[in-house]
Amino acid sequence: MSRGLLLTLMLGFGLLASPTLWAAGDTLESVHLKTRGSTTTVRFDLDQMPGYHYFALGGPPRAVIDFDSTEAGDIGRVSGGAVSGLRLARHGDGSLRAVLDLTDGASLGSVTVDGNDLVATINGNGGSSASTPPRSSSKQSAHATKTTTQSARAADSNGGGAPKALYRAAAETGPVVVVIDPGHGGHDSGTRARSGLMEKTVVLGIAKALYAKLKATKNIHPVLTRDSDSFVTLPGRVRIAQEHHANLFVSIHQNAYPDDTHVDGGTCYVLSQHGASDAKAAQLAHFENSADRNVAGVHFSDTDHTLNAVLTDLYQNASIDDADDLAHDIIRQFAQVEPVYRHTPPRANFAVLRDPMIPSVLCETSFLSNPHQARKLATTTFRDQLADAMYQGIMNYFRKHPPERLQHTGGSVYTVKSGDTLSEIASRQNVSENVLMDINHLHTKTLKVGQKLELPGG
Repeated sequence: MSRGLLLTLMLGFGLLASPTLWAAGDTLESVHLKTRGSTTTVRFDLDQMPGYHYFALGGPPRAVIDFDSTEAGDIGRVSGGAVSGLRLARHGDGSLRAVLDLTDGASLGSVTVDGNDLVATINGNGGSSASTPPRSSSKQSAHATKTTTQSARAADSNGGGAPKALYRAAAETGPVVVVIDPGHGGHDSGTRARSGLMEKTVVLGIAKALYAKLKATKNIHPVLTRDSDSFVTLPGRVRIAQEHHANLFVSIHQNAYPDDTHVDGGTCYVLSQHGASDAKAAQLAHFENSADRNVAGVHFSDTDHTLNAVLTDLYQNASIDDADDLAHDIIRQFAQVEPVYRHTPPRANFAVLRDPMIPSVLCETSFLSNPHQARKLATTTFRDQLADAMYQGIMNYFRKHPPERLQHTGGSVYTVKSGDTLSEIASRQNVSENVLMDINHLHTKTLKVGQKLELPGG
């Protein structure tokens, strides 16, 4: 959630870089670390307290804090204790992102306001995380991480601090859905070997072999985008994955290089940054034009376009990082049965990889343009070896990133009644009005009878 979520946190907002100077509104003047035992306190010293949002990422562990309309002075190097480094990035909307790289086993414990300072508490090895569970692999787990996103304005005169997370990550108890996509089909034969062997035939054989292996595995539910020589559009393949709430999407193809018949080997592609931008735009358009604004318990705002963009960035970068991990695992397994064309997962703007919510890879299993590999691809033995390599890669990936699901932390939903005011509801909950406004993405304190409000847990 980058899971290498890289943290390419270019995100469309700006490049991550060493802390340098930008121009904006409020100013982050300095950052100080203090370590006591296994706990590291990071104090962000600001000239005045802006609005802020924060969340945690795992694999590797990071804590991310966004400051609204904020510039950064010359901060210099920041590291020590459970924090291995600090990176800053300016977003296009004028906000400042601070990324704390954490040591293995460390986690974000809390973020609090102390005057004009924002204080992040980092629990080192063995510490407990108050509300920011580690990121994991599946679609649902990536959602679980992002649902723990905290947002807060500085506490107002009503008192109170940042809202509590309404959900936490828990072990997935249901089946994990892996959508297998054999490329081409029907009138689209894909590439061809000199012998006439067609890509659409080979990939279907590999996909069915992979399906059988996953079907025989406990707690995994495989789905084929096609199980015969039929044509499925690229949007249709993505839609199948969405309808089945896929945890992973694996597209299978063969490669071809007619100008050099000696090129051989397999690799796995993940989504390029340009493709990610296209996917983000499409996803945002969906939320802006759809009555269904919920994804795995996260409510995309009716009015806050910036919030929707941030949430989509979080989902998408987590998915791309997951995909990168999966691609590495599969490539390592390919190396056991054939040459590897590229050991580092290449990035490309493939349409079938563009769902921001689903970790997706496109595996080019071998070269049909290579006569030796084409002869092997004509055999069920080699197809099964490739399917087994993909299966082992998928299983290795899940062993390292056990799928998770959302679990409510004890918060509740309140239906506004006649005569209710936001201040009265906040007082009954012993939180500030701003906490309720942040949790529910409200831009006004005026409530409507029948309106649903999320209330934080105790």
